[in-house]
Amino acid sequence: MSEKRKGVIITNLLPNPVERTRGMFVWQETLRLLKRYDLRAISPLPWVPAFMRNRPRFAHHVVPSQADINGFTIEYPRHVVIPRILRSSYGLLLKLGITGVFERLRREHKPDFIVAHYAFPDGWAAWRLARRYGIPLIIKVRGSDVNVFTDEASRRKHTLAALRGADHVVAVSRALRNKMIALGLAPDRITVVSNGIDSTRFHPRDRAACRSELNLEPDPFIFLFIGSMRKIKGVFNLIEAFTALPDDLRRQARLVMIGDGELRQEVADRIGALGADSGITLLPPVDHDGIPAWLGAADCLVLPSVMEGYPNVLVEALACERPVIASRVGGIPEIVRDGETGILIPPEEQPLLTGAMRTMLAGFPFDAAAAEAASRDWEAVADDMSAIIERIVANRQGGVQ
Repeated sequence: MSEKRKGVIITNLLPNPVERTRGMFVWQETLRLLKRYDLRAISPLPWVPAFMRNRPRFAHHVVPSQADINGFTIEYPRHVVIPRILRSSYGLLLKLGITGVFERLRREHKPDFIVAHYAFPDGWAAWRLARRYGIPLIIKVRGSDVNVFTDEASRRKHTLAALRGADHVVAVSRALRNKMIALGLAPDRITVVSNGIDSTRFHPRDRAACRSELNLEPDPFIFLFIGSMRKIKGVFNLIEAFTALPDDLRRQARLVMIGDGELRQEVADRIGALGADSGITLLPPVDHDGIPAWLGAADCLVLPSVMEGYPNVLVEALACERPVIASRVGGIPEIVRDGETGILIPPEEQPLLTGAMRTMLAGFPFDAAAAEAASRDWEAVADDMSAIIERIVANRQGGVQ
């Protein structure tokens, strides 16, 4: 058997001993690539000054510099971030933070390629290191790195420099590919490789059995949100839409919100102010292994985001044959067939979101045959990524860039 090619993954989007569900889509892809390549991973974390370490959002400060996650060693170097200040310097600061670890891995591991997830700052730092050492580089774009951060001129400049400097760019949706082309990237340098699912976990489940497993009431219609508590996810719009349901319909339903993030306390305060009979429950994040039971227990997943890349939770819901309500943004229309597997609405339109909830409560005829996005597994993703890796390595060896 020929020796496996060696690679380095660079991204902040990997799980760690504190944030065990972080970047699960990148983690699932990495696990499949590990079967084909000899990989090392660098997952930089922001350095936290001592006076801020008691805040829940900075709990990652206790993560060691290196840890094993399911038998795979991940490096966690620290980098300086000054929130909202000198954002254009984030790439340089991240590069400075990871250079020592990368140079050690380069000497010991001698990588044939680098895959960086997230264009800036991760991809930019990876590009500078790849360029210094002549290592082929793929940057995989995920969503806000292009949809949000390129709105600012300085970060747009650095993002495009990294994308143009990479050997190839991968987008998780056609919408992201189109956005990069509009920004001036050559179409032939971008390949769409959408996410997959683990069909051994995400498949149709008995609703009553899942509710019993989770100690949930058997009768109410459950709207489920799973995601980060951030403004971009439309969490307050969701709360307002649910509370705007007529009293008789709201008494038949529950809204369960699962997740963590910068707005979690504000979300908790908003729900608390509504009183004990609001019908809304806020829960902490669950391990990825626990998500299938929640999708099985739910009647409808809701994701009212303002912006998205290719949200895998929608694909997982469809695989469990649960209809969804989601915003018509980013790659979501590539996942959800409006009127067949769910309802698509404009973002930040609370009355339309409430109307979609009313439609679901009246009965939505889910068409499992139309849930094509749910038929793609992570091995197919690894096949696509492997083909790109082999091509860029061969091109470099043949003198083509």
